[in-house]
Amino acid sequence: MLSRAALSGIWAYQRFVSPRKGFSCAYRVAHGGTGCSGFAKAHIRDHGLLASLPAIRRRFAACKAAALHLRTEDDPQERSRKPKKSRWYDKCDPSLCCGCDPSPCGRGKSDAADGCGGCDACACSP
Repeated sequence: MLSRAALSGIWAYQRFVSPRKGFSCAYRVAHGGTGCSGFAKAHIRDHGLLASLPAIRRRFAACKAAALHLRTEDDPQERSRKPKKSRWYDKCDPSLCCGCDPSPCGRGKSDAADGCGGCDACACSP
């Protein structure tokens, strides 16, 4: 029941709010694929609302990091500002890796031996 309500809310956002806000999801712009709302909708549909909340939170944190990165590329003054201290999960979502498995530490950092080949989404640091 909660999942249906969340999916309805996401649908309403995608249908009525997103087309009028004037900008795109920073994660989608930086990395391609679906936007955050599409990611959340698919994850909730596949795993349920409560099981999806941690992955959605990580995705929103990755989107925030992508927005900051895109902003610093556009505005040289932003580069000179001191960034906030980030946490490893602000930048990392192991479920978004290019097929690599997260390391035993659970922080998504991949080794070259696992065949991932330097997937950016797995390059997290504690």
